Formats: sequence, structure tokens, C-alpha cells
Amino acid sequence: MKDKLMPMEKLLPFDDALAALLGRVDWSMKNKTVSVAEALGRALREVVVSPLDIPPFDKSAMDGYAVIAADTTGASKDAPVRLSVLEDLPAGKAPTKKLGSGQASRIMTGAPLPPGADAVVMVEDTKKGEGAVEIFRPAVAGDNMGFRGEDVRKGATVFSSGIRIGAAEMGMLAALGRTRVKVSRRPKVAVISTGDEVEAPGRKLKPGRIYDANQYALGGMAQRLGCAVEFMGIARDRVTAIEEKLDRAKKADAVLLTGGVSVGDYDLLADILPAIGVEKIWHGVRVQPGKPTYAGIRGKTLFFGLPGNPVSCLVCFELFARPALEKMMGLTGTGLRRGRAILAEEARTKPGRRKFLRAQVVNEGPEVRVKIYRDQKSGVLTSMVLADCLVDVPGETASLPAGEAVNVLWLKG
Repeated sequence: MKDKLMPMEKLLPFDDALAALLGRVDWSMKNKTVSVAEALGRALREVVVSPLDIPPFDKSAMDGYAVIAADTTGASKDAPVRLSVLEDLPAGKAPTKKLGSGQASRIMTGAPLPPGADAVVMVEDTKKGEGAVEIFRPAVAGDNMGFRGEDVRKGATVFSSGIRIGAAEMGMLAALGRTRVKVSRRPKVAVISTGDEVEAPGRKLKPGRIYDANQYALGGMAQRLGCAVEFMGIARDRVTAIEEKLDRAKKADAVLLTGGVSVGDYDLLADILPAIGVEKIWHGVRVQPGKPTYAGIRGKTLFFGLPGNPVSCLVCFELFARPALEKMMGLTGTGLRRGRAILAEEARTKPGRRKFLRAQVVNEGPEVRVKIYRDQKSGVLTSMVLADCLVDVPGETASLPAGEAVNVLWLKG
């Protein structure tokens, strides 16, 4: 018998549904060691401790002259201080001479400071002479310098296990001299669209059909998280067609299905999934959009039945599939980044389910201000293209006045 959705009063609240789902994800992907060049987007699975000071020496932060600050006291345009120049120090060259009183070394940005120097005078405040330099401005000890270990100290913990490796993290690993790093295996995610109404892009549309947007959007979202995605194509509204796709996806760590999760005559997933051994975690959540969303598990494979309407499908991926996949990857922080914003315009909603409304940032004033997209219908994919965030609206709310502070989940940035 078809697994009917629960009546509204028995639907799981959002927080309960998310907790129940994450509570079943009690494992993470196996670790593997990859080159730093291959680490982008992956979950770090080791504690990274610095083997050296960064920078490893005091250095110049400007092109100019390394000096002893006390030697430049009283220097001005009218009364310059003249110092003899010992050597040129381009970046990458170690100094060979120690400065004494009345001496300077010409130095480039990033070059190590010579022994005895305690400041750098910018080249704009000097005049080069034959074997000497005139200083037009007094220096203070520490001027225009970078100090050994000011970025990272030797022995300091740079990264904890469980962070996502971004471009800056890759750069820092390289700065530490690392060529390889321990990360979690990328989850294998299979994406399946279902329905007689969807057609593969590039094919001629038959009357009554639309192009399959959900498969590509879901796959892109999973790829952006760092998953290895297999696009499985479209399964028509027949039990054998859906079972065939699911059998091909049996090696996946997570299966994302779109369409077929409601209670219509052609919504077949609620019957098919238990028949192949998938245990239901829940089916139906008190949210809008996305009421008929399904979550299940078989062994260590997660199954998500996401609504067929594009907005519902993508929003529910962000609300449920994203944090579950991130937990599988071993990330310590999961889900969309939360924050606060000010409503730029009044918005009215119908009390009932907790709502996640698409909104755009408007650049007005020093505060972050957002405007809720007027057309919140679940089929309006443009609203997701334009949205910067989801405004999290409690179920009992009927009106949101302009100027009110609201909770948001950031989709971008």
C-alpha cells in the first residue's frame, strides 16, 4: 500500500526532521591522501601543525632601504641623512653583510632584512647616489617590516580536522611546505530524475513535456560540495524503469531522486524504496516548499526523494541533503551559513508550515538588507537563480514588516 503523507499536524517539524536525519549519519567517508593540488573542496582529515615560522625571517614589506632607525633621526627634505650602501638585496637573496652605524642596504619587497637593520625606508623617501643614499624622512624601529613568525609560529595548529579545504587553505598548506594532505573520500552521489513529463535537454520537446532541470541543478549542487556525481538520466513513471536506475546506483553513498514522492497515482517512490530494502527515516516535513520530501537509508547509503518542482527540489537539497552529505564527508560545520538581515519591504505569508523564502540582497545603507522575491511559487526557477539567501519564517507568522530583523540562510558566499 502506498505510504501516504501524514496529515499536516503530524508532519515532522524542520528541526526534528534534520536531527533525525543527521542522527542516522553516524559514519564518515574513509580517509585518503591526495596532493594539495587535488584537495580543493574536500574535508581535511588531519590536524595540521606548522613545521616552521611564517615568514621564516624578518623581511622588508616595501622596496627601499634597510636602515638602523636611530641613524635617520631628524632626516628631512631640507636636511637629508646620508648613508653608505653596503649591498643590494632582491627577494630571494640572503644578506651577506651586517649593518653598522651610518650604513644601509638597498632592499626589495620580501627580501630578508640584513642583521643590524630594524626598519625600512620606502624608496619614495630616498634619493639614490653613488654608493650612498639620502634619507628624507626619519624611520621608527619596525617601519615597513614583516616579522618572523607574525603569520604562523612554528608548532602552532594551523588547521583542525573537519574543515573544508578552499583556495586559501591550499595556499597555506603550500606555504607550510606540504605537498600532500589527508582528506576524506568524495561521497559518490547518484542523481535520478523521474517522470513522464521531463525530457533530456537537447531533445525535441513533445507536447506536455518540459526539460529536465532538476538533475543538472542537483548534480551541480553536489559537485560544489565536493561529491563525485553520476548523472543517471531519467526514469519514466514505471516501477521497472525506476528499479533499473536504482540498481545501477547501488554503489552510491547517496541517491538523489527528484519527483515521484507525493501521493498521486504516478508517485511511485514510496512503494519502490521499501521494496528494495530502504528504511524510511521520514516522509513529509512541515516546511514550505518541500512538504513531501523523503529521507531513507539502506546500509550506509542515504536516499533522498525530493519534490519535482524545481524550487522545492533545490531548497530541500540545501536544507536536508547538503548537511547530511557534509557530515558524511567529515566536516564539522554542516548546512548553509546562517545570519541576520533587515527586510527592505513588507512581506505577507500564510500561517502554517515553516517557510524558507527566496530573497535578494539590496544595497541600501550599512546593514544587510534583503527583499523577498515576490513570486514564491515552487516552479519559478528564476527565483533560485536570483536568490542570495533563504529567509527563515516561523510557521505562525502572517506578516513581516519592513525594517524587521529576520533569520537568513545564505545561498551565496
